[in-house]
Amino acid sequence: MSDYTKLLEFNRPQYVKDLNVSREIEQGVVKVWLRLSSEESLHLVGFDDLAESISNLIQAERAIISKENSSGKEYGTIRIECWVEESYSEFFCDSAYQTNSTSFV
Repeated sequence: MSDYTKLLEFNRPQYVKDLNVSREIEQGVVKVWLRLSSEESLHLVGFDDLAESISNLIQAERAIISKENSSGKEYGTIRIECWVEESYSEFFCDSAYQTNSTSFV
């Protein structure tokens, strides 16, 4: 079982306040910037799995975004867990950047 470090977590009544998405067609890269009602924010970079997670993040009653520790993997190390109504979904992307820090994690 993998070990993860939590980067961002929210539960209702917190919610995704702002969300910006861009896609680089040539490379298929998806970039997502989200800000919570608590003003915490995070940039995410990935491909199709990240694109699929967007609607779940907006609707989530609870969400956890975390980084896999010491996996040796280059891609897919950021896990996005969402709870919407009574369903659980898990998505992965390649990197996350917290706006209050200066480096990708």
